[in-house]
Amino acid sequence: MKISEIYKKFGVSPNLQEHMERVFGVVSLIEKHWKGAEIVNWNLTKKMALVHDIGNVVKFDFINHPEFLEDEQKNIEYWKRVQAEMIARYGSDDNEATKMILTELGIEPKIVEDVYNKRFVNSVHTSQSGSMSLKILYYGDLRALPLGIGTLEERIGEIRKRYTNYASRSDFEDLVNACNKIEKEIQGKVDFSVNEIDNKSINQALLTDKFLIENTEL
Repeated sequence: MKISEIYKKFGVSPNLQEHMERVFGVVSLIEKHWKGAEIVNWNLTKKMALVHDIGNVVKFDFINHPEFLEDEQKNIEYWKRVQAEMIARYGSDDNEATKMILTELGIEPKIVEDVYNKRFVNSVHTSQSGSMSLKILYYGDLRALPLGIGTLEERIGEIRKRYTNYASRSDFEDLVNACNKIEKEIQGKVDFSVNEIDNKSINQALLTDKFLIENTEL
């Protein structure tokens, strides 16, 4: 099934699609500059980038953050109905919903588990993982903020502000340090500055890859 068909089947809103495409763009840009000795399955990593948050519609906060829908705010009632249908099918936990959808799509269980574990609370585990593919996917997600590409520092700031349940954790700084460790490790394996990953560079990459993205099959 093509990515475009998957997005339609599982009620992926344009803003969520754009987020996952941005993560794809970050992974693709890192691939182009990769000099690390590790062999990374780039094709698989980019596919996972395109579906890693596919169940996130179940957690959208349409009351406090309708702006995340961007141009689709005018259709907010439609997206509320989509959300209700997805919750009825997959529950209200976005990580569990994504796991169920990926399993339904026939994705290999180990890969589903990696995507499921790619969360901020698991940052230390991810930083200690031997999987560069997982680290690159997670780093791409860290750099793709709700409304565009940002720095890792900006993402941490967003987490502090929007997710107080994380910021109040006793191990919060350990999680932040793990994210910084992942960025430093990736920086050491590419021939450009990761600070060059910004809206302009990612938008250019996505213009080149748009046809590829829409026709990618899982």
